[in-house]
Amino acid sequence: MEHLHSVREEMITSSACGDYRVTICWPDGAPPNDGWPVIYILDGAHHFPVAATLMRTLGRPRCCMVPGVIVAIDYPEETRRDRDYRPYVAELIPEPDPRGGVYPAGGEGCAEAFLAFIRHELKPMIRNMLPIDNHREALFGHSYGGLFTLNTLFTQAESFRHYYASSPSVWWNGSYIVKSAQRFIQQSAIRSVPPERVLFLSVGEHEQSLEEWELSLPADTRQYLVEHRWQRRMVDGVRELASLLQVGHISALQVELFIHQGQSHQSVPLCSLQKAMMHHFKRG
Repeated sequence: MEHLHSVREEMITSSACGDYRVTICWPDGAPPNDGWPVIYILDGAHHFPVAATLMRTLGRPRCCMVPGVIVAIDYPEETRRDRDYRPYVAELIPEPDPRGGVYPAGGEGCAEAFLAFIRHELKPMIRNMLPIDNHREALFGHSYGGLFTLNTLFTQAESFRHYYASSPSVWWNGSYIVKSAQRFIQQSAIRSVPPERVLFLSVGEHEQSLEEWELSLPADTRQYLVEHRWQRRMVDGVRELASLLQVGHISALQVELFIHQGQSHQSVPLCSLQKAMMHHFKRG
């Protein structure tokens, strides 16, 4: 029997973090004995339509995915992703602007409170609404959302089983997340990581170079893009982070790296999200 899917939008107010628009998609019909697998997706307004289409298309009988639950998190009005997705740091390190000066540093990060909202307010609400398999929970984030995904793994690995970090902002604040990864490796030698954790790291080939169509842009624009992308070193940074974690020999953590050919920072989350969905909801 083919599974249909229901969609529901909830407005949730967190006393610590403010208001959120949460969109939930779940299968009709009887759940598995252990409950439905679930994926929590950041920047939900952008990514929910893609995730829901993948579930409806590939979560059918004789397709590669089992039906499951999608929980997409976003904001009712102005975004607060800079605050929610970035961890608190004592000092924000400015990023030079190739055109002169520095980029705006943005507000103070508060990822710890946002994660507490997900873990202690949102997850219980979803579990009360639907039968969820607590051992098959995943987190997907892109860019600053990828930074949040990595920070969650490195600080509270028990929060999810599968972590999907698409183009994480490894450059942010003097490569903050690389230092966090190093601490995570050191601590894992003393305190074991919860078993069967998986991390998918992904990045687009052209996040550190020009796309073909950009070669026809004005020379000053091309020069700015080249300097900006080389400064952030997205491809090299993600590759080096994957290598650091892989050679760290964390036995309970599987790390996979995907460099998506022909993709940019704007297009790669479509590829990364499809790979994440097909892995997390894999049939069999």
